[in-house]
Amino acid sequence: MSMKLRELIRAVRAAKTAAEERAVITKEAALIRSAFKSDTSSTSMLRHRNVAKLLFIHMLGYPSHFGQMETLKLISSPVFAEKRMGYLALGILLDENQEILMLVTNCMKNDLSHTNQYVVGLALTALGNISSTEMTRDLASEIDKHLQNTNPYIRKKAALCAHRIMVKVPELIEDFIDRATALLSDRNHGVLYTGVQLIIYIMTEMPDYRSHFQRTSIVKKLVKRLNSLVRSGFQPDYDVNGCTDPFLQVSFIRLMRLIGHGNEQLSEMMTDVLAQVATNTETSKSVGHAILYECVLTIMHIEAEPGLRVLAINLLGGFLSNPDNNTRFVGLKTLSMVIHRDKSAVGRHKNTIIECLKDPDVSIRKRAMELIFELVDAENIRTLAREMLNYLVTSKDEKRAELCERITVVIDRFAPDAQWHLETLITMMSIGGTSISQDIVARVVRIISREPGLQRYVTHKLFRMLSEDLSQVPLTEVGIWTIGEYGEYLLSPSSDCGASFDAVADDDVLALLSKSLKIYFSTESMKGMALSALSKLSPKFANQQDRINKLIGSYKHSLRIDLQQRSV
Repeated sequence: MSMKLRELIRAVRAAKTAAEERAVITKEAALIRSAFKSDTSSTSMLRHRNVAKLLFIHMLGYPSHFGQMETLKLISSPVFAEKRMGYLALGILLDENQEILMLVTNCMKNDLSHTNQYVVGLALTALGNISSTEMTRDLASEIDKHLQNTNPYIRKKAALCAHRIMVKVPELIEDFIDRATALLSDRNHGVLYTGVQLIIYIMTEMPDYRSHFQRTSIVKKLVKRLNSLVRSGFQPDYDVNGCTDPFLQVSFIRLMRLIGHGNEQLSEMMTDVLAQVATNTETSKSVGHAILYECVLTIMHIEAEPGLRVLAINLLGGFLSNPDNNTRFVGLKTLSMVIHRDKSAVGRHKNTIIECLKDPDVSIRKRAMELIFELVDAENIRTLAREMLNYLVTSKDEKRAELCERITVVIDRFAPDAQWHLETLITMMSIGGTSISQDIVARVVRIISREPGLQRYVTHKLFRMLSEDLSQVPLTEVGIWTIGEYGEYLLSPSSDCGASFDAVADDDVLALLSKSLKIYFSTESMKGMALSALSKLSPKFANQQDRINKLIGSYKHSLRIDLQQRSV
């Protein structure tokens, strides 16, 4: 005699090894298979219990295909408990690709005409989850009939089945467009929600039918229903943390976004209710934030007036001040999505966005940095560049190379003057270290070469920086190149660009270049630049000819061909 489901679960949990579990399952599966084969009156009464155990076995990953036909027998049973177990097993043991599913079509059609609403609900649930293309085509007329049923429980499930039909048989969509529109007038929230989701699917996946829903009458219905939800008092059946049916509100607002996009007339009809949602929704709970998030997206995507867009962006600015990390993240992400619509309004929240760069959560810091890249312009480049460099200090090494590239692009584009441009790039190189690419090195070299008025100042500045630290190889390469090209400026004091530097002895210059050649982390590129710099300084430092020649000649026998050639 096979055990009950509860006993089977207890025996599996009591198994101490995988082998013991397999033994329990194998024994019980054999008993279930024997019961299915005997098919006596006693075993028929226990069929639903055996199928329930088979579902448990299936969920553990063991074979259960031998019970598929028993599932069909349970579905055809007149007993509701057995029929319910049969439909449950149908959704778990079978899928739409199995041919045996065709055998259940007739039983499902009979159940769709049943007088018991729960039997009809079981059939509709199964049809909406695992129906094949042939099954949906055969039963489409039944679904169309149930969309007009007086029972909201059945209408709701029929709307879900209509969605499945549109996915599997798109050519039948025209038969359901009018039915989907009619669902917007339903008083039941569940039916109304499924109807809105059905229309959203049609408008997003089948754009050829968008015009069927971009009508004044539909917008009026949506505005009226959304307005009633916002103005309604406490309704215990639909209240979620002080908001009346937030799921339905979000669906209405999302559908408005699709309908109003690119249509000024329809967008104008939505303006008042969206403003009301934005100002009256409770912002202390996550439910309110979800509604406001959809409201902001809708306002920014429809043809809304500028004042309403500013209100929407101010709502997102409020998200950034919320103590909840998820809310701040959503606010930053949404601002990045809508900044192209009104950059000046987003810019008003610049200080709050900068504060997010100091957040302990790395995902928030990253989103804030992305938003700052979008906010940068000629007016705020000095402030935001400083914040970007501060962020570069705390960023992870694997992200630094990309950050340096983006910071360089922004600085090149909006730099107010050449001196600030060079100083900021040099500061970035001193922070970025080995994350600085050769492309950035070459870019800085080009800027120095085409700015004669800054060459004396930059040469002295880089010499002082290299004297303190040679470990930042890309910066060291730029400094060595600059010293080689304009080293004569070091021999005299400088007061250019508002900074005073004393003259440097030629011995100190050669000592720095010699150190860059011999230091343990010196790269081949760095040594090559140092040798070239020494060659260029040879005619400029006449008193140091012998020392320069000795330093250069020491690489005549180097294993590196490039260094050999530079030393000749």
